[in-house]
Amino acid sequence: MEAQSYPPNAGKLANASDEEKKKRLDAMVSLWQNESQRRIQRDGPAALQAAPGLSEYRYQVWLRFPEWDRSAVVAQVLALRAAATSTDHQGEPVPILFSQWRHEPLLRTMPDWKQYLPTETVFNICVLMTPGGLGEGARWAIVMPRDMVARYRPSWPKQQDWVSWTSSFDWLSIGTACIRAMLQAL
Repeated sequence: MEAQSYPPNAGKLANASDEEKKKRLDAMVSLWQNESQRRIQRDGPAALQAAPGLSEYRYQVWLRFPEWDRSAVVAQVLALRAAATSTDHQGEPVPILFSQWRHEPLLRTMPDWKQYLPTETVFNICVLMTPGGLGEGARWAIVMPRDMVARYRPSWPKQQDWVSWTSSFDWLSIGTACIRAMLQAL
């Protein structure tokens, strides 16, 4: 991809100090992690496995890009443990849930998501992945979050436009970096 000048930060927090932005990003991670943990406890691991792709792919990587810090990505990785010892009292596999934020230099080379979603303050997307090797082969897919479907606006890309537009991003590299961070933290 050719390098381009990434758009400036936008929104009410665009001119906040780096310390304030760090606090906000830390809060996003903490709230998201807690919300997801409560959902796992409430619905059980089986509901998450039935969620988009975990039965077919090994990793779900949810990515959130805030408009007020355009070089940052907040990520949540959901994966099923492979070991038989990591099951709950009902024998269901216990998922791994890992949330973090990071500054991602790759974002400066990718297209501007605000061009297509001008009124959004945070852009969400999900990357589903299988690991390469071990005879599985590497596969991946991109999913538009369901919460965006309900809020769909006529100015947003249509399905074909969405596929074309999102293919110009390197979501796989960003998602893979988040999986590596999770594996190092375990």
